[in-house]
Amino acid sequence: MKRPSVVILGGGLAGMGAAHALTRAGWNDITIVERAGELGGLAGTFRRGGHFYPLAYHHILHRDTTLLYFLEHIGALDRVRWRRIRMLFRLADRAYDLARPGDFLRFPMSLADKARFTRLMLRCFNKDDWSDWEGRNAAELVDQWAGPGVREAMFEPLTDLKFRLPCREVSAAWLGARLHYREGSAPLGYIPGTNWTKVLCEGLSDLLERAGVKSLLRRRVVSLPQHDGRLVGAELDDGKRLEADLVINTLPVEVYRRMAPDDSTSELDSIRYTAVVSTICATRRSIQPDFYWMNLPTRNFNACGIFRLESLNPTIGAPGDACVNFVTHLPDRKHTAYGRSDDELVSGYLDDFRRLFGFDLDPFWTHLTRLPMYSPVFHPEYRNPPVKSTSFGNVYFAGNYRTFPSIASTGTALASGVTAAASLIADQGGQSALPQAIERFRLAAMPKG
Repeated sequence: MKRPSVVILGGGLAGMGAAHALTRAGWNDITIVERAGELGGLAGTFRRGGHFYPLAYHHILHRDTTLLYFLEHIGALDRVRWRRIRMLFRLADRAYDLARPGDFLRFPMSLADKARFTRLMLRCFNKDDWSDWEGRNAAELVDQWAGPGVREAMFEPLTDLKFRLPCREVSAAWLGARLHYREGSAPLGYIPGTNWTKVLCEGLSDLLERAGVKSLLRRRVVSLPQHDGRLVGAELDDGKRLEADLVINTLPVEVYRRMAPDDSTSELDSIRYTAVVSTICATRRSIQPDFYWMNLPTRNFNACGIFRLESLNPTIGAPGDACVNFVTHLPDRKHTAYGRSDDELVSGYLDDFRRLFGFDLDPFWTHLTRLPMYSPVFHPEYRNPPVKSTSFGNVYFAGNYRTFPSIASTGTALASGVTAAASLIADQGGQSALPQAIERFRLAAMPKG
């Protein structure tokens, strides 16, 4: 029996995850539409001097089961190496490594609050289901489990850094899930000799191509024709019209709603996105102290954080290169900083570096990326939209707006695509074995730093 045709809007990780789940279940009439020149979305790559770099920092989390499953599936997991990193918290004129006892004791917070902070982190680490904290705000969580002193010293600066919002306007479930992953203290993964997201995206692209999935690259969807309560296809910017029995949308909600304004599915209207500016600079200067991640939680810097990509992956770039990633989170793409010229932004980041380290970075190349719809704002009342549209009976949703409360990562994006495809398959009377295979997957051995 011929299976229905499926058009997937967007070729990021969610779209690739959905396409792979469909092919695993025997579906073969699948088309992905992607406006970039390759599949991958936010996990994309750029090339300089024969080396590949991420658009912004990415690392492999040892608890990201979906990502680890896919790395195993494409034959790349045995290439992953694990490394303990240093995360610094910059206040005034000092950077603190809170994983080091001396720095933790010197951090400007009372001893009692430090004990409460430790208790909070332990409780979050041991809790993997945060559904009971949905609808509550991060201030409630921190105050109840640690106290206002910890919130004021530690978490108010961090939620301002991420969303430009106070804790009371950020989801407790999201913060708890974020702390559960222990990004600052657990080993992080990379693949030597390359940028690991390139390995992932190329591996998945090869799987999809071999399975017969059609990828229309450098094409943009301009409208979504509808008929009798269904989306019947997609019109592209080159004038081509794709017919579709079923549609999986992985585009940001704002983009989808412009083309399907009649979709009144609950939660869609309340989703708004942060924006990010990411600039990667290569230098041959020696930078001390060594760190991977430095949070800059005060408003007197242009960047919100600085990442030393070679501190996690010593083989990225050419030998002797330091790869510095300046990242600025903004409340939306209308923010003044987002509209600054490339030269203004880079000049501001280089000024940040000079103030922090006392000398010039002297980059021999820079690469700036603007990400206008980077991550949903996870406010206290945030809820994932249903996996299936309540307005159009043949439309399914996947993407980082359906990963709440888990942190938005490569693995959660892939998982959202798998979930959408499994729902679609079930509605057609079939079954996908992929979600269960991912759930059962475990690392053969826990990573060691």
